[in-house]
Amino acid sequence: MLRAIALARAAIGAATFLTISSAFAGDLTSAEIQNELVGRQIVWWEDGGWLIGRLTLGRNGSAEISIDRPEPQADVGHWAFRDGELCTEWSRIRSGAEKCYSLRRAANGRFVTSGGNIFEIREAGV
Repeated sequence: MLRAIALARAAIGAATFLTISSAFAGDLTSAEIQNELVGRQIVWWEDGGWLIGRLTLGRNGSAEISIDRPEPQADVGHWAFRDGELCTEWSRIRSGAEKCYSLRRAANGRFVTSGGNIFEIREAGV
């Protein structure tokens, strides 16, 4: 009887893990991106660590970005959703060309883009 209870608990635990894991597995929807990233201060970096900076996506579609490393610079532009992806276009960065990314939520609460960037929300004063 105790073994049956232990097996049942293990099965429930495994099912819970799979359910939680699948919640982190898919791309975020436009609504999830809107609710979780827009209007918040985002610290970003490339997966390899070569570039690092800050990003703000304004509620009105405006955007501001800074690159702190390796060579400090800043730019302004705008963002939009296209085909479920987050797209940004800057005044100078990428010569003004638009680039679109899908985003996934990592288990550590960070966000990972299909372009190899990692986003982390920073609350004011942090």
